[in-house]
Amino acid sequence: MKSTSTLLLLLLVTLGGCANEVIMTEKPLYTCPEPFTPCKPGSFTEVTFDTGAVATGYYLSIEQVDGLDTDADEFGVSFAAGRASRSDGMATIRRTSGGERTEEIRRFRFRTTVNAEPQKVVETRAFVRSIGTPAFTYSSDTILLAGRFPGTVEGDYDIASAKLKTGERLAEVARTPASRLISWESQPAFSPDGRTLYFVSSRLDGIGGTDIYTMNLNDAGVWSAPVNLGPGVNTPCDELTPFVSSDGNWLYFSSAGHSTVGGYDIFRSRLRAGSAAAAENLGRPLNTPDDELSPSSPPGADPDTLLYYSSNQPGSDRFDVWVLNRRFRGDRTTARTERPDSVRLTGTVVTQQGDPVDGATVTLDEGDPPKRVDSTRSGRDGSYGFDIVEGKKYDVTASKEGKLYGSETVEVPVYNNRDEIKRDVVFLDTVVFRVNFPFNDASNPYEYTLDDRGLPSDRRWSDVIAQAADVLRRISPNSGTVIDLVGHTDPIGSDAYNLDLGRRRAEFIRRELIRRGVSESILRVRSAGEGSPLPSYEGENDELYRSRLRRVELFRKETR
Repeated sequence: MKSTSTLLLLLLVTLGGCANEVIMTEKPLYTCPEPFTPCKPGSFTEVTFDTGAVATGYYLSIEQVDGLDTDADEFGVSFAAGRASRSDGMATIRRTSGGERTEEIRRFRFRTTVNAEPQKVVETRAFVRSIGTPAFTYSSDTILLAGRFPGTVEGDYDIASAKLKTGERLAEVARTPASRLISWESQPAFSPDGRTLYFVSSRLDGIGGTDIYTMNLNDAGVWSAPVNLGPGVNTPCDELTPFVSSDGNWLYFSSAGHSTVGGYDIFRSRLRAGSAAAAENLGRPLNTPDDELSPSSPPGADPDTLLYYSSNQPGSDRFDVWVLNRRFRGDRTTARTERPDSVRLTGTVVTQQGDPVDGATVTLDEGDPPKRVDSTRSGRDGSYGFDIVEGKKYDVTASKEGKLYGSETVEVPVYNNRDEIKRDVVFLDTVVFRVNFPFNDASNPYEYTLDDRGLPSDRRWSDVIAQAADVLRRISPNSGTVIDLVGHTDPIGSDAYNLDLGRRRAEFIRRELIRRGVSESILRVRSAGEGSPLPSYEGENDELYRSRLRRVELFRKETR
């Protein structure tokens, strides 16, 4: 049986506690009864990770993550599902002051595997108190997170879907099909393709305690009924915090059952054809006599060499985030193939027709905040190359006198295992500024631009304008080159209104370019209003589509 202290810990860890429904004579009582089958985990003592190697070269190390080791409770990090190379995630944090408890989901950017810098807090005002760990992908603006909705009974926690907007704002918050019962549901996790959802629940049909369930999304966009993953994963004890590796082959989770080193341990189970094999304890020294929870890895990483998790083991201040990661020991003059922090970025500058561009100026800038790092010129075959550093994001821009320019964003994840990254830069015939404005506004854009899908990017509009100005101010007023700035709108409003709105937005971009040194004489403004719509994507909602339509385009013209 669980002790009172263990149950109290569970209530803390699961960010809200479990809630089984016990039918009483007068009204339902929401409490946590002892499971019908006793929770009696076995003992596990095997050492499965060698973190004591002393030889030169790569070795495994377990360390606390700087920035996620404060006096607050850090309940792990959620990374996007899939394989996209990104170095940011969302951490669930609880603080207690004066007896009052506050919780938040905050985005963090990883500068190294053991250093995380706090970014913006996700707005969670739609919920009451506890907020569970989120699940999200980079191919969609939808995020899943768990919490208690206003007006619900104590202990009824639901998984909700929401649209994540610019500035980490939530919109269109609604319960998911996983939460149609009055029970505790939390800790959602996606498969890499986003078509399978794993979550934790205290449903009465479970094996005991809290169990992990799964749902599948069919081609019609409808979720199947929740299915218990079964005794290979679930036990009469509690199973928590599921996570699926980015290759889709392994389910990682925490459990107080099976055989444990102590408390909650981290396990993994092989996934085959929708079913989960018998759980495997990750062993010591990753698991300790204390509690290990919330396993996760960044997209594309191998959890065998990079695994984040939360633990209250000795050395922690409450619950902190720890990481199993690969380190390097040896002479720093060793060849690049033996140096984990240095990567060679190479590529070719080409036209949209695929022809190499000789003598293009290629610049390398760090992002957030922007900083010029290096520059070079492309060779006769259009080739270029830079040395870059893991854990940073770069903008690579290629330009040439009298031409427009091409730009690529390159992010080197801190878990990168490649010695060379290749990225071609294409000279564009048209450059699009997707600077988004509030309704009826053409001079106060939202801080962050939108990407090609209409989703908020991590690039500020002022940085995008500065990048364009850096190229355009090299164009001589006597070169015969003219840059047309064309403003576009969505279809809301009259034709006349939208023509004027498109012109005002293009004028705004023109003023900002002139402020940054671009010759006034080469910039011309016109408006297409709503007259040049873009094709919509399959399944794209109206709001996203209208966001993509609100844009300013740059065209290069030769007047002689």
